[in-house]
Amino acid sequence: MSSSASPTLTPIVPDSVHRESAAHFAAWALAELQIPAELAGDELIVQLPPSERSAFDGKATLRLADHDHATPEHEPLAWDSRFGRWLRERLASHGPVVHARPARQPMAVNDVTAKLFGAYAIEGGQIRLAGCQLTDHPFLRLSYVAEGDDAEVRHLFVAPDGSAVSDELTPQLSLDELEPIVKHPPRIDDAAIRSLIAAGRRIAAKQSTDRDPAVAIAEPLAAAVLWVRHAEGRLQFTIGAVTVDHPFSGWASLLRPQPYVGKESGVASFSLGVTDEGEIEPVEEIAVCQKSGRRVLRRELVDCSVTGLRVLPEFTEPCPVSGRPALRGEFVNCKRCRQRVSKAVLREGVCSACQSLAKVSKDDPRLVWIFGEHPGLDRWKSWRLAETSTAYIAQASSLLKQLLVVIDKESLTIKRIAQRSRLSNTWLDLDEASREDMLR
Repeated sequence: MSSSASPTLTPIVPDSVHRESAAHFAAWALAELQIPAELAGDELIVQLPPSERSAFDGKATLRLADHDHATPEHEPLAWDSRFGRWLRERLASHGPVVHARPARQPMAVNDVTAKLFGAYAIEGGQIRLAGCQLTDHPFLRLSYVAEGDDAEVRHLFVAPDGSAVSDELTPQLSLDELEPIVKHPPRIDDAAIRSLIAAGRRIAAKQSTDRDPAVAIAEPLAAAVLWVRHAEGRLQFTIGAVTVDHPFSGWASLLRPQPYVGKESGVASFSLGVTDEGEIEPVEEIAVCQKSGRRVLRRELVDCSVTGLRVLPEFTEPCPVSGRPALRGEFVNCKRCRQRVSKAVLREGVCSACQSLAKVSKDDPRLVWIFGEHPGLDRWKSWRLAETSTAYIAQASSLLKQLLVVIDKESLTIKRIAQRSRLSNTWLDLDEASREDMLR
């Protein structure tokens, strides 16, 4: 086995799409330290407090620039320079992490609810907040830079559960635009911080472009706990004496109004009304019965096949010919079969069933059934047949006469039996004796 020493491997900086210039990161870090700094073009101007001036030869003001823009008057803006080492030491003196929050996230309940309330239209009612709780959740940002690199700082973001924050979610939560929390940050115990940092290191190892397990990951330049606000609560919609709750939950900066889903209709909407049954539902799902004036769900109404009015089914009945509903006042008796039918199926007083008799053979199952109950009818020939939901309408012919029989479909009782000559248009009902003789 060789005793020669292995070459020293340079720590690897994990890759990330979230990067910022050294000047911008330094300005943020100085804000965390409450040291005034200003970005002016290609330089960073820092106003040092008296306690920090000895590290820079007593200077009260530092002008920093990277090596591409530096002049003899500038302090080098590099992480291996005395400024870079000083800044690292000052950040480390604040503990394992500094604290920050997204600069653009809602901070108060009013900030959250303002964008929710305006989305809803409550017909004849009102909306109010029935409760809202804002809680801060700790994300973690680890910032990396290679030794001697005076360019970009790379950031990795860790969610409270230890998972990597997606590249899409990072800007959505404004994790790329932070403001420091210098006084009274939310409380987090040391064990939770260690757990987040350990998760961040695992993510950094996975995001390294070098898969050699012997290669070490560089130490982070800084670790920051980012407190992201989560909102949870419920809105309350009230119309008259009826009230419903509409819960909401999500990251405060991402919270968007969600439509209310009607419990009966299952339809989602931002515009709500109330039915006469006391159900708050989308207004587009509510309609007025044109017979009673009641406000009900649109799906509860039917179209009258005669008038076209939208009404509750209780005011209608199905036409035995068409099967379609019609208002009860829109029914009359057909002149031929004498069934009560809707006016929509009549032409010159005769229903469409009577006008559409079709030729059938005597072995048609319906005729066989009828002949079994009324055998005398089997003597007739040339049968034509139609049926409605309640009756069979049958017509037969002989050389000189025609026979009309209307039979109840369930009981096979005769509802009408009449005859006419082939030269007449008038059907004459059989008397009782002739009727019995015809059917025997």
